[in-house]
Formats: sequence, C-alpha cells, structure tokens
Amino acid sequence: MRSLKLATIALCFICAEAVSQSSTQDEALLAKTRALYDAPFTRDLVSFDCAVQFDWKQHFIDALGSLPVAATPTVNLLQTVQHRIFVDRSSAVLSSIPKVPNLSSAPHATDFEKVFDAMIPAGLTAWLPSSTNVLLPVEPTKFNFEKLDSGYKLTMNGSGVAAKLLLASDFRLTSGIAELPQPMRFTTAFTSGPNGFLLTSVKTGDTTDPSMSKEAQFAYTYQTVEEFQLPSEVTITPPAGEVWHFMLRDCKTMKGANIKVGLRYK
Repeated sequence: MRSLKLATIALCFICAEAVSQSSTQDEALLAKTRALYDAPFTRDLVSFDCAVQFDWKQHFIDALGSLPVAATPTVNLLQTVQHRIFVDRSSAVLSSIPKVPNLSSAPHATDFEKVFDAMIPAGLTAWLPSSTNVLLPVEPTKFNFEKLDSGYKLTMNGSGVAAKLLLASDFRLTSGIAELPQPMRFTTAFTSGPNGFLLTSVKTGDTTDPSMSKEAQFAYTYQTVEEFQLPSEVTITPPAGEVWHFMLRDCKTMKGANIKVGLRYK
C-alpha cells in the first residue's frame, strides 16, 4: 500500500512541477502535442462525482479462488456500505452515504474498509495528470524535443524536476523516466477517443531501474457523461496483493469557466 501511494503521489508531483520554458519551435510542437489529448479539466469541467460500484464477493473470489464461509458475514456487511467519489483537478475524495455503520461485528471488516478507502481515490488520483494535461510540461520548466526513429524524446529540466519522456510518432506518450523530485519511471498507453487521446493504462515504478522497481498499474475504460469522457471502470494492480476493480456510475458533472494559469499557446 505504501509503495502504491508513493508511486501515485510521485507521478502527480512530477507532472505538477513540469512547467515549461523553451524555444519557439519546441513551444509550437508542444502546443500541437497538447491539443491531441483529451483533458476534460482543461475545458469547462470543474468537478464530477459518481457512485462507486464494488463487488466484495467477487473481489474475494478473484483473490482467493472462492469465498470462504467464514468471510461471508464480513462481505455481506461491507456490501451494505454505499460510496460516492468526488473528483476535481487536484484530488479525489471518497465518502460513504450514509455514514459507514459499525463494522466491528464482522471479522476484519474495518480493516478491509480502510484499504478500500485508500484504493479507490488512488485509482482516480493516478488518472488526474492526464485529465489536466500536465503529463506534458507547462511553464517555466525548460524542455526540448528530439526527433527519434520511433517518435520523439522530450527532455524537461527545471527547479525540482528532471525527466525524459518518450512519445510515439503520433505524439502518444509511451514512457518516462524521472530523476527529480525522486527517481521513478512509468509507462503509459492511450487510445483514440472522440475528443483526443484517452489514458487507458499507466504503470509506475518507484525507481529508474526496472529490475529493482516495485510497479503499480492502473487501467481505465471510459463512459460519456454529457460531453466528457470520464472513467467508467478502473482496475488497480498494486506491487503486491490483490487486484482491485470498481465501476463508476450515476456520474454528475459541474461545469464552469476554465482559467489557464501560466500557459502560453501560440
């Protein structure tokens, strides 16, 4: 759990620090690249909230092969708790509706609920950098593009950030390695959506060495909510332990004017 949280936070922190300052040619190429991605929080999406659907019985079956008889009271009690998650451009916050009941009557129910309360926001937090388009640099971090046979290498250097990103020939981000603010690496996959590239998976490692890194993986499918493409199903694969899979339903959005801070488009 700690490795999963650190990897998620590090990815978001690197993206938040990646603010750009470079040549006019690189700026034009970055603007072209940025326009290819579907980033709803850079349009007029302010926030959204959804009901979280999670099948505790299936979770135990997937992890253990079957539901132990002794776990049935715990599963039944946990399934009664309803959750919604609120997401804006900076965070994902889970809440229970109504308040979580007393779980002490079922073995380990409180412990499972605590893990659940951490996992669900982590799944949406890992999606936020793509939804705000900060996987790519913004001002004033220096950056430059280098043409490769396979696509492009995008190098970023600035206060507290040093990273190299690899992009395919169609400008889809495929991977990155960072030395600052802490060593880490990640790989990503994007699919084409109605409004641009959509993140379908991101795998993060807590070191730059793949042979020593503990990896966490997040995968996403999408649904249309009004004019926005928002996560529909989320799968989290921690470095160790069971896979967590949940769905988002009954999503509601809040829209407003979008104010761009510190970005220049030419």
